[in-house]
Amino acid sequence: MSQPVPVPDLALIPLFSTVSPEDLSRIRRSVKAVSHRKGEVIVEAGDTHRWFYYVLSGDVRLVVSSDTAEQKVISLVSAGQTFGEALLFTGRPYPVSAVALSAVQLLAIPHGPVLELAQQSPDFALRMAGGLARRLHQLVSDVESYALHTGTQRVLAYLEQLAAERHGRPLRYPALIQLPADKGVIASRLSLKPETFSRVLRRLSQAGTILVDGRRITLLAPPEPGTGLL
Repeated sequence: MSQPVPVPDLALIPLFSTVSPEDLSRIRRSVKAVSHRKGEVIVEAGDTHRWFYYVLSGDVRLVVSSDTAEQKVISLVSAGQTFGEALLFTGRPYPVSAVALSAVQLLAIPHGPVLELAQQSPDFALRMAGGLARRLHQLVSDVESYALHTGTQRVLAYLEQLAAERHGRPLRYPALIQLPADKGVIASRLSLKPETFSRVLRRLSQAGTILVDGRRITLLAPPEPGTGLL
């Protein structure tokens, strides 16, 4: 069950950083801040409520389920990121379920006031469009990776992306990262079997490319040419 938490200053959220105090006040009146325990479902696929979410702390996985109850992780959403905002413009139900990977604190932001602001402010509308374009680009990159890249290439690219995001700059070696979820969840995110993901980590470790300590991984150096890792 969700629990209420204090609503922070919306101006601290990048999406709202250029919005006037008057418009922010109007949006803030309808915002709900909630917390969920690890494993709780935040949104069920098929839900039609008109909210999108900003993650204040913790991690969320977005999943789709098959008729056999098998789940595929589509994306992992961490603090400072949003999910569900594309539905602002479609009015469709949520196509995925959102599940708390850890204890999380979220802002549930209503569609209505945000849509009104997008209609009134071209700058805000462009910010929204830019965020959605980046999300679409990532989805296209994921599909390309699944189709054209080996498991090792997918794992390396994912680890490098995590390192760049954590340090806020292009990757520099060595770089320490923390996996946001257990290896089974990460494997599903990369469309790999858990045993394949573990095997790739061992291979990269043996090659001197990474150092693994549970969820803590240090990227030591790029793969050497001729090692067969690329």
